Amino acid sequence: MSSITHAAHLHHQSFLVKDLESEAATLTNIMGITFNVWKIAPEICLVNGDFKPYSFKVAIASIGTSNLELISPFTGESILDQHLASRGEGYHHSGISFYDHSAFVSAKSDLIGKGFKPIQYGKTESAFEFGYFQLPIAGIIMELLYIEKMPEPDSTIVTRNH
Repeated sequence: MSSITHAAHLHHQSFLVKDLESEAATLTNIMGITFNVWKIAPEICLVNGDFKPYSFKVAIASIGTSNLELISPFTGESILDQHLASRGEGYHHSGISFYDHSAFVSAKSDLIGKGFKPIQYGKTESAFEFGYFQLPIAGIIMELLYIEKMPEPDSTIVTRNH
């Protein structure tokens, strides 16, 4: 995946939580960061190679040149539900974002060519495309991500004044 070094950057570290809004509010108050929250429902959904509709909630806070992400399942059954059942809450994946779609496709094809199939995939035309890949090192899940256009957040969680 040599294309990663020049065509992408570490976009986020993601933590899987059951109650996204509550956890985001707690971190906001502890760290003084702001989370933007979205409900994501890809038009095309694959879970372990099968077409299965799902949606999830994601909260993203910018920290320096990267982001802290909280993620939780919303509808359907996805790898997020499977991870919560088997491992509980905590670190879930690292997200690598690509600057252009062709670099994303190249990196995804490279991983597939090396025998790694996406454990979860989602795409919404003219908005985003992503794939989660389970790597054979320390249980690492790597998300390859291309964002064409990010919609306005559904909500924002900001620090409460005490």
